[in-house]
Amino acid sequence: MSGMFWRFAHQRYHVRPPSRITELAALTGAVFFIIVYGAALLDGWPLGTADALIGIALIGIALIGIPLASGIMHRRIRLEASKGPDALCRKRIATNRYARPLSRTDP
Repeated sequence: MSGMFWRFAHQRYHVRPPSRITELAALTGAVFFIIVYGAALLDGWPLGTADALIGIALIGIALIGIPLASGIMHRRIRLEASKGPDALCRKRIATNRYARPLSRTDP
């Protein structure tokens, strides 16, 4: 899974830098819906039956979990890319299970 993530990151961001706006938008959306859901639950939002609870949980995952995960992954990519121009390539190679370990002394 890690190798697939860094392969995607390298393919998408090896030419252009990751945008902070995308990360900020995803994290802001997640925080907004966390506040909305928290306020609704504190106000006594009726959860009703188990089916309603499952529906509410699925909507919560879609509105909170997906943007939050997207923002965190984008932040990891941006922080790794800030280490240098070939940092994403090095990370992709390091997580490849078929690659041999990187060495600075190889010709």
